[in-house]
Amino acid sequence: MLKKITKLGQLLGLLASTFVFSQAGNVGINTANPGSTIDINGSVAANYTAINTASYNLNSSDFHVSYNGTSNAVFNLPTAISGMGNFKGRMYTIKNNTNFTLTVNPAAPETINGSANITIPANQSLQLINTGLTGAASTWEITTADTTITASNGLNVSGTNVKLGGTLSQATNIATGGNNLSIDGTGKVLIGTTTVPAGAANSKIVIDNGTTNGALQIKDGTQQLGYVLTSDADGLATWSSTVTTAFANNWSNYTGTLTNPFTSTTGVNTQPTGTSVVIPAKGWYFFRAGITIQSNCNDYSFYISGIGDIWRTYCNVADVQMMSPRDQNRVLYFATPGTYPIIATKTNAVVPTGFNIGNPGFYVNFVKFQN
Repeated sequence: MLKKITKLGQLLGLLASTFVFSQAGNVGINTANPGSTIDINGSVAANYTAINTASYNLNSSDFHVSYNGTSNAVFNLPTAISGMGNFKGRMYTIKNNTNFTLTVNPAAPETINGSANITIPANQSLQLINTGLTGAASTWEITTADTTITASNGLNVSGTNVKLGGTLSQATNIATGGNNLSIDGTGKVLIGTTTVPAGAANSKIVIDNGTTNGALQIKDGTQQLGYVLTSDADGLATWSSTVTTAFANNWSNYTGTLTNPFTSTTGVNTQPTGTSVVIPAKGWYFFRAGITIQSNCNDYSFYISGIGDIWRTYCNVADVQMMSPRDQNRVLYFATPGTYPIIATKTNAVVPTGFNIGNPGFYVNFVKFQN
């Protein structure tokens, strides 16, 4: 008998080391001073259920339910109970481990946070708690959910993966803080287009501004009206007035055959020369022209009507001489592309003794350097 009493005492002592009932009615597990109705000083294990079917009804034995199926699925919550058996406070954690959509439905007309159902996107989770309410009231509340993950302002979200690629919703600035921002690899940076245009196979940056000029602006303090971007031996670019160097291989020549416009014994203002220039696009052009004329005291010029002269010379002596300077440069602006005739003028009745007698002969060539 004494032996049995001793064993009973040992059992009660063992239980006492695990469960403590305080005077306030609290229960402690592995703690002598429980501060809540139940106070657990240690881990807690609850039921884990893995579901592969496309439809599942949650029940009283579920706590954490993971969906691992191969299609979109629907999970149904149990109907709330009023009065005896009410499971107010019951919690479910539902995890969608797939790339499919998982829809959670309360029993109609019950709701989840006022909604008839809630969708758990791919690779996200949801935690619900029962409010104890019934009917059309919010019977279930969301306590935590990965579904609040959003992406905006140039980002998009796929599951829990936030990626580059989206629409900017606000002005955005990246402050480098003295650090380098690098774009590396074999791809290209495309601005204004999503496709690589013809001829850009080896380009790293492509800017497509359609038919609107001014697609690129570079300001470093050296820019000025009429300047062009030139490079040094290391590829360092600055704005420069050296147009002939920058466009050495892009010059265009006049078209047509020159005829002597100065054969009249009177002054002429709009005499055709048989030549013209073809301007491919609006913008600023650098012109250079030259001709040798021998005459005495007469003013001669070649010009483009409505634009300006490309060559002009004056004489202030009374003997026959070569008009100078022979070679001249001009900067002209063309608002409209097209073919522009070259017109000639002279101020009096003197016919030149020699026209286009130099070597080389008459020339007009030009290059665009700025829009």
